[in-house]
Amino acid sequence: MLRSLGTANSQNEIAEEGDFVVIGTYKSVRLAHEAGLAVLAAGHHYWVYPVEDLYALAVLPKHAETLRREVDIAQLKNRFWPPVSIDLPNHSTRKTPTVIFAMSLLGMFTAQKAIPGLKDVGMNSSEGVFQNGEWWRIVTAITVHADLAHLAGNLLGIALFTYLCCRYMGNGLAWFLIVLVASFANLTNGYIRLGEPFFSLGASTAVFAALGLLAGFPVGTFLKTRDPMQNRDWLIPFFGGCILFAWMGGGEFPTDVMGHVLSFAFGTVLAIGIAGTSIPSKLNALHQKALLLTSWGLIVFSWWLALL
Repeated sequence: MLRSLGTANSQNEIAEEGDFVVIGTYKSVRLAHEAGLAVLAAGHHYWVYPVEDLYALAVLPKHAETLRREVDIAQLKNRFWPPVSIDLPNHSTRKTPTVIFAMSLLGMFTAQKAIPGLKDVGMNSSEGVFQNGEWWRIVTAITVHADLAHLAGNLLGIALFTYLCCRYMGNGLAWFLIVLVASFANLTNGYIRLGEPFFSLGASTAVFAALGLLAGFPVGTFLKTRDPMQNRDWLIPFFGGCILFAWMGGGEFPTDVMGHVLSFAFGTVLAIGIAGTSIPSKLNALHQKALLLTSWGLIVFSWWLALL
């Protein structure tokens, strides 16, 4: 059966003009009617009917060549519409690693209350790291906190940002990068403050490392692809991350703003590179588990050295 888009006089016009002329075939009736919009825009009628597994777009013979060109021009102009959405990965929705890390922070805070001096041993220190060679402080500092309010704020960030990172990259790679970025930010921060008494502590570097990874990953995916993308798929996550950082990352003394800036910046740059190389899609479940155990093992090993 033919489907006509036109006036009531179209059937009489057909009778006068004779057979239809097919100017294009399409995989779906929707695509055929979308092409037919160019015919309507030119002021003519069109018909769509099934031909085997395709759908034919037909017009009256005397307008066929002109309308074929109109359809080709319209399709050329609209070849990038609608823009393709970024196919962001969804590796893992398991909350177990995030919950375990949150529980370990609570356990460490409880231990700080029971063991005097534990916080002093674990916090980041420019003198301790660069003059005494106590490199493990850049890792152990992630797990100690000044007070309950400090801990509560970081737990909220851990629960949200690190879990979303795991959705992008998988549990293992996400946690490995978070620990790596947070530790490197602590190291850089201590080096910048070298020559002055500097101490820092808290999982906020891990929180803002995760936020940076979240902001940078869609940007890296956008830069990697060759297809036009919807700006909302990468601009909104990136600027959303920047806004969240501006809202949460500042503060007055003793807030370690520099550590927050470094964590967010390093995380963003690293995520762009990771997404650009498609590393997350190349890791299987065994690789993810190995990276997860490596990140946690680094924390445990660092505390072993600290307690020695």
